[in-house]
Parts: sequence; structure tokens; C-alpha cells
Amino acid sequence: METRALFWGLESFGVVAFYLIGFAAIGAFIWGVARAVGKYRRGRSSPVPLDLKAGFLRMMLDVASHRTLRRRDRVAGAAHALVFFGFALLFLGTAIITLEYDILHPLWGVTFWKGMFFKVFSLTVDLAGLAVLAGTALLMLRRGTYPPEKLDYRRGYQNEAELRPAARRWQVEDWVFLCAIFFIILSGFVQEGLRHAMESPSWTYWEPVGAFLGKVFAEMDARDLHWIRAFNWWLHGLAALAFIVALPWYKAKHIFAAMGSLAARDPLALRRLPRAEAGAETVGVGKLADFSWKDLLDFDACTKCGRCHEACPARMAGYPLSPRDFILDLRLASDQAQGGALPEKTLIGETIAAETLWSCRTCGACLEICPVGVEHPVKIVKMRRQLVETDRIDPLLKSTLGAIGTSGNSFGEPAKKRANWTRELEFTVKDIRREAADYLWFVGDQASFDPRNQQVSRTVARIFRAAGLDFGLLCESEKTAGNDVRRVGEEGLFEALAEHNLAEMQKAKTFRRIVTTDPHTFNTLVNEYPEFGATAPVAHYTEVLCDLLESGALTVKKPLNLKVTFHDPCHLGRLNKRYDAPRRVLERIGCTLIEMPRNRDNSFCCGAGGGRIWIPESPGTQKPSELRIREAATLGVFDVFVTCCPKDLTMFEDARKTAGFEKDFVVADIAELVAQAIELDAIALADLPNLTEKLTAAIAERVASAVAERLEASLARLPTLATAPPVPAPAVALSAPAAASPLPVTAWAAQPLAPAKLDYSAPAKEGLRLLVPVKQIGKLGDEFSFTADGRGIPSEDFEYLLNEWDDTALEQALQIVEALGAGEVVVVTVGAEDAEATLRKALAKGAHRGVRVWAEGLADADPLAVARLLAGVALAEQPDLILAGAQSGDQANAATGTALAQLLNLPHAVLAVGTDWQGAGVIGVTRELEGGLLHRVELETPALVTLQTGANTPRYATMRMIKLAKEKPVAVVAVAGEEAAFRAASIRRLYVPEAARAAMLEGGADEVAAKVMALIREKMGETA
Repeated sequence: METRALFWGLESFGVVAFYLIGFAAIGAFIWGVARAVGKYRRGRSSPVPLDLKAGFLRMMLDVASHRTLRRRDRVAGAAHALVFFGFALLFLGTAIITLEYDILHPLWGVTFWKGMFFKVFSLTVDLAGLAVLAGTALLMLRRGTYPPEKLDYRRGYQNEAELRPAARRWQVEDWVFLCAIFFIILSGFVQEGLRHAMESPSWTYWEPVGAFLGKVFAEMDARDLHWIRAFNWWLHGLAALAFIVALPWYKAKHIFAAMGSLAARDPLALRRLPRAEAGAETVGVGKLADFSWKDLLDFDACTKCGRCHEACPARMAGYPLSPRDFILDLRLASDQAQGGALPEKTLIGETIAAETLWSCRTCGACLEICPVGVEHPVKIVKMRRQLVETDRIDPLLKSTLGAIGTSGNSFGEPAKKRANWTRELEFTVKDIRREAADYLWFVGDQASFDPRNQQVSRTVARIFRAAGLDFGLLCESEKTAGNDVRRVGEEGLFEALAEHNLAEMQKAKTFRRIVTTDPHTFNTLVNEYPEFGATAPVAHYTEVLCDLLESGALTVKKPLNLKVTFHDPCHLGRLNKRYDAPRRVLERIGCTLIEMPRNRDNSFCCGAGGGRIWIPESPGTQKPSELRIREAATLGVFDVFVTCCPKDLTMFEDARKTAGFEKDFVVADIAELVAQAIELDAIALADLPNLTEKLTAAIAERVASAVAERLEASLARLPTLATAPPVPAPAVALSAPAAASPLPVTAWAAQPLAPAKLDYSAPAKEGLRLLVPVKQIGKLGDEFSFTADGRGIPSEDFEYLLNEWDDTALEQALQIVEALGAGEVVVVTVGAEDAEATLRKALAKGAHRGVRVWAEGLADADPLAVARLLAGVALAEQPDLILAGAQSGDQANAATGTALAQLLNLPHAVLAVGTDWQGAGVIGVTRELEGGLLHRVELETPALVTLQTGANTPRYATMRMIKLAKEKPVAVVAVAGEEAAFRAASIRRLYVPEAARAAMLEGGADEVAAKVMALIREKMGETA
């Protein structure tokens, strides 16, 4: 009967010894697995829901098809398939032998490893072994002769010339792994060949490799064959057992970790970022224990294949980020936790540099190409949350986040200006807050405020109107959707934006669908907003344009016959798999599409995502947008580089100029091509694509409108263009009411001031106390009105924020307390109930208590009146030091701080840029004089110091901190009677002066002063 002896040549002692070694190997394997599982269990729970059934089925499909391994590297994919499937068959063969020999036969006497089954088994195992040898040899040849750059562990982006010690270990580990597999299979075939040489079995052709090697060994002496066969038996068996032991410890652990990572992979990874854990002491990831178990599993799943390294646009642009190296560095840190607690050391700065985290564009290229489901950018964003929480962010990014928190947009523009781009249209766009529409157009920041993208927005609006599409806007009620805010790491601000926008949508009139021109907004509305509330179906405008063209609502009258190339936006294409609609639009309007080498899911990034559009480029790096433009230029002659994303349009128009391709092709939005193809009648002058290239790069929008008449005359002579007269934007007339009643004029009289008497008792002092007056100042845009009496501006015309000088003073106070390790910072403001937002922001930054002083009649209080109220609070608080902003924010008037010092009879210094104080006694104050000269003074405390902006960098208060600051105490002090009525000065009226050319006053100081007084009397009356 066809079969073979399993323990050939072994006595009972040898068999027992082998089983003991085998059980020890299995024990070591189980121990290694248990240590790894124990490490994963120490991570946080998964922040996203897991569908284990669907995940397991998806993992099995991925493994069976090898689709994730074959993508963009067919050689590696084929070689890995040979090794993997061959090894799987060999493992199955070993399991079958174990089943019969160690279970079925001893227990029930059942045998089946014989006869035809044995012959088919032997042939299958031979072919599987050959597959493993071939695949392993191919991988070894690839690494040894022509290794691809992605397998080089030197970090060229960090100018590494030699491998670091860990990388050398990885390199050795890779070769040991491949050589071990090759040796185990080869020694098994040698054993089979020796058996054939000694026994000459009748089923020779069912074991072709053994038969071939048997002929090679047949000429050897029988004693030599016997000795070699016995030695090789142990060598092969021990090598296989050693490989089993190593599985959970070294490179081979990816076999199991990768399958777990694929099964637990979030199908919406990066499209939908996980929410911050409610009630957590810290936000984001600062140490290993902050990662989830899936993150820790990902570190072990990484195979070091380098596909993410190769795909990363940040690395290609010279930034210190390789997704592979990022994961491997975290793996090194997590390996310290095998069998023990996760290390408590800080990851950011010690393991991963902050600059590495800020280099990421969150484009998803690494996530898309990873064959084992590692979610690199999700981990980066989690660590960014920690950077934001601890105020380790770029000043420009900090400023942008502050602007978004205040005005709801990244441009820092008043919310009322969000829909101003519609004023140049020939028709009125619906305000969906007041009038129902089929579509709500969620426009986004870039398309609302950027002049170039405003032109595209107007073109899209005209196309929609031409097609009869019923649409409306949220106008100033819309805030940025928050996609990039979330990817920067400001989770609290993102959640506040999402809740606001969803609430405004709920309050709006009826609409059926949402359309947006911004892929970043599209992604967030589709994938992230549903976690916060129900939303209508969302479409990208290219999908709407495609439907309108294919349904006949838009008719192509003039096929363009242009050669174009198209850039797939990361958030529309790779993240949301929307590739076809833009291409179908281009085909419908008569364009010949020339695809770039990297397209669809392999599209390159423009560099603006992940908040990078708000962060300056680092010296010595390239712009990803320039790399993309240069890639397009290699296509040869084409006419238009087509975009369908506002950020892409901005980035690539700039890159086309800086890369030197201004004369070779133009960058245009797809809507601008559609407008030409349908011969849209109502195209305004500033929106014509061929003029845009000439105008917007050289002159601002207002200058363009000033020369509109000349341009119109020139364009009228062009027969191919149909133009309509421009519709002027409605002028905003600002003037004082004609019936404003003058205030009585009294003679000048100097009166001594005293602190206000307030009904306020401060908590008892328990140590050092610093007092910081802060003011919520109103940021006024271009559009405002006056109150009925002409003496004020309605509060709704302002957008309020913390005065930047006061913010500097607050930061100085916080730094003093932190340096001393003790003390209390108290912030005080004079303002209405909404001014408490400023106090909360100050408390979020680290102040301990707040005091708000108010009465309804204080809206027009002058700086001295405010100073009296602040002095009343100071008398109650008895601070050891008062730090104030050098300017109060009241008409840029610095009087409040100085007046406060005078009222309290305190020594004071103004315009300070630094302080030196030990918490008692003399405080050293450094002031900056004209020309950068530094002047140092010393004051006995208690004292008052006013700070100049630039003295420090105020810290950023996250939205989470601001919400938590609601738990801190704020005392409200009511003011009544004379204290509320006191004014040192009163407003007679407000008006907008007529614009006139400046005139130089000539003469000496006395003559100039006389002329100035004459002008004042002329404007304000003889009594001034």
C-alpha cells in the first residue's frame, strides 16, 4: 500500500524526544501569541463599530484573491502568492498527517494516509513546495539584485547615508525569514529524494521532485545515504519547529497580525475619523496606551513592503514623513510592551517628531495601497489631536483655527460676506432659510471667499440656473463643514461646526438633496455628519453636471475639441471612489482626455489637504502641486489641466506659474469648460476662463471692476463671445441719521476719578493672585449699519473675539504662575452676557476664575469709565500683580491700562515685552523702544504692567477646553446708579467720512497744530 513511515529510523527515545521538543515549540508559540494579545488588550477599545462577520468575509476575500498585494507591484504580488498558497498547502498537509497519526489512529484506529489519497497528497505537497521555493527565490533575487527604492530602509528624506541600527536589524530579519523558508522546503525535498534513492517506491511520478533528487542521490553509498537521511530528518524537523516558535516573535508574525488587521479594518477609515472618547482625561494619542488595540495590531501587521512609503506625496516632496517608517517606529516602541505594561514615555518628540505628524496631507494614498489594512493617517490625526491639545501648532494654523472658531470660515471674513459672491449674478439666489428649494448648495469656504473660486461659483450658479435647477444657499448661516479642521486635530471645533450646520439645515426650508463644489465638504457631509444627525443625500457638483448633460437639461452647442488631462481630487476619488462623473462630463462636452500616469485611486495629492493649506511650506521642500504639474507636463501637448475642487484650482494655478508652465497649458475648473460648451449666455466679464488667467494673477478683484468698461468694449469686438452687461454690486451707503440729536456741550473741567464702588466680595486669598483685564472686542466688516440714534452699531454687525493685547497679557500671567508652580490667575471683563464667551476662552487657556461686570447702560462706556469698574474689582481682589494689554481695544485707545494704574495708585510700566518676577518684591520689566532698543525698569509690587503684542505667543484654547471651562466659576457683578451712568466722554454721533485724497500739512510744529485744530473745528463745530 502506498504510504511512508513518518518517523523513519527513529527509536522510541528519538520519537519521545521529538514530541517533547515539538510540545515545547508549541508552548513557546502560544506564549508568544499570548504576550502579543496581552499587549493588544492594553490598548483602548476600538473607537469605531466593528462588524466582525463582514470583516472576516472581506479578509478571506482579500487573502484568497491577493488583490491588495497585486496592486501596483505584480512581481511582488505573484511571488507572495506562490509563497503564501504553497505554504498554506504545506501547513494543511502537516495538519492532515497530525490528524491521522496523533488523533484518529491512536483513538479509533482510523487510517486514510495511504493508497490513492497518499499519492494525490504527495503530488500536491510537491507542487506546493515548488511554489514556495520559486516564490522565495524570486523575492530573494529581487532584493539581492535589483531592489526597488521602497525596500531601502535608509531615510533619504532625513538625509540618512547609512542604516540606523534598527533598520539593519530589519534588513537581517528579512533575509533570515526568506532563507529560513527556503531552507525548510529545500531540506524537505532532500529528505524525499534520499527516501527515493534508498527505497525506490513504485509511486515515483506522484512525487516528481523526490524522484528527480532520488536519481541524483542514487550513486551514493548506502551507508552515506542512511547517515545523511537521519541527519537531514532532524535538521528539517528542528528547522520547522524553530520556525513555529518564531512566528509570533519576529517578521513572520505579520502572517497572523495582517489577517487580524484586515478583518478589523474600518471600511470608512479616514473618510470618517473616530470621535474623541467622551470623558477622557486626555485627547488624542500621546503615549502607547492611548492607541486602540487595532492600532497596536496594525504595528505588528506591517510587512515593511514600502508601498505606502513609495506613494506618500509628503515624502516625495521632501518632508520628514514616510508612513512605513512612522509605523515601524511605533512598532519599536510597542515591542517594549511584550508581556508587560505599555511604556508611559511620551511618543511625540521622543519616538515621532511633531514635524513628521504635520507633514501629512491625509490624502489616503498610504491607506489605499497598504496590502494589510494599516490605517496610517488615522493614527497621525489621533496624535495631531494631542499636539493641538498641548498647543504645539504652527502660528498661522493657530490663527486660522481661531478665525474659524470666531467667524466660521478659514479666511477670517465676517459671516455676512459668505454669499457676497452672488451679487455679481444677474439673478437672485434663493436663501433657503426663507424659501424652499430642491437643492441646498453647501458652498464651502474656498468657493465662497477666494476671488478665483468665486468666479467658478458664479459659473456653476449660472449653469444650474440655465438647466432649471432649483437651488438655494444657507448664506451666512453656513459655516465651514470642518473636514480639514478635524484632520488638523481640532476635534472639539469640528464637532461644534457639525452641530451648528446640522441645526441650520434643520431650521431651513424644505430641500431634497445637498450639492457641494468642494470634495472635502462632500466627504464630511456624506461620511461624518451622519454620526451627529440626519442629513439629506449629498452629491458632488460633477455628478449633478453629468446628470444635467445626460438628461438633456444642458445642451452642448459647441463641442470644445480640447485635449485635457484631469486630476482626481483625493477626497472625491480615492476616499469616496467617485471617478466616473467628471470623465463623463468631459466626454460629453467634446474633450479628449489624456490620463496622467497616476490617476483614479493612485492620483497624486495637490498638497492642500489635512490643513496643510493653512501651514507654510517648509524650507528645502517642494510643493506636491508642482510635482503634479510636472507630471502632467510629461504628457506632451494638451490644452487644459482640469480640476473639480476649489483647493486644487488654487494650488495648481499657483504651481503652473511657479513651475514655469504658464505658456504650455491652462488650469481650469470643469464647470468653466461646461459653460463654454453650452455657450452660456450670462457669463460676467470677470468669469471668462481665458481672461481669468490674465486678470486674476495681476490685479485684485476691485481693480478689475474699475476697468470693466474698457474690457467690455474690447470684448464686444470678439465675435466668438456673447457677453451681457455687468450687473454692478449694490452699493452700501453708510451715513449718520439726519435727525441725530446733538449732545449738550459743556466746558472742559478736570475732575479726580476714583475706583467704582461695587457690590462684590472676592474669595479669600490663599496665595499669589494675578489679575488680567480682558475685553471682548468686536471685529467689524465692510458692511454695517448704525443704530437709530446714530451713536452706535448693532451688535449683530460684529464678530467678537478676545483682544490680542489682552491675550498676550493673559499668556504672560499664565507663564508666571506656571514658572512659580503656584498662584491664581483671575480674568475680569466689563461686558454683556455674550462677553462671557471671552471669559470662557481665557479660562480655557488656564485662568482659574472669571469676573464679569455689567449694566445695560454700559454699552457706550469709554475707557476711563471701564477703568473705574476694573479698579473696583481690583480693590476687592487685592492682586499681587495686574497684567493688561497695551491697548484696550477701544478705538485703539491705550488709556484703560494706564488709567487703572493711576486709579489704584500703582507703579506701572507700559509696552512691556517681557517680565522677570519671583512672585514677590521687585518685578523686572523689559520694554522695547524705537529702533528695537530694549529698556529695563524695576517696579515694586503690587504693580501694573501692560504687555505689547509679540511679547509671547498666546496659547490656543481648543473647543473642548472652552466647553470644559464652563465648569470654572465666573462671578457676575451688577452695576447700578451713578457707577453705571458715569462717563468721561460721550459719543455725539457716528458717521462714515467722505473719501478724499490725503494732503500733506506743511510748516513747523505750531503751524501744523494750528491747522489740525482748524480742521477739527471745521468738522465738529467751534466749541470743539
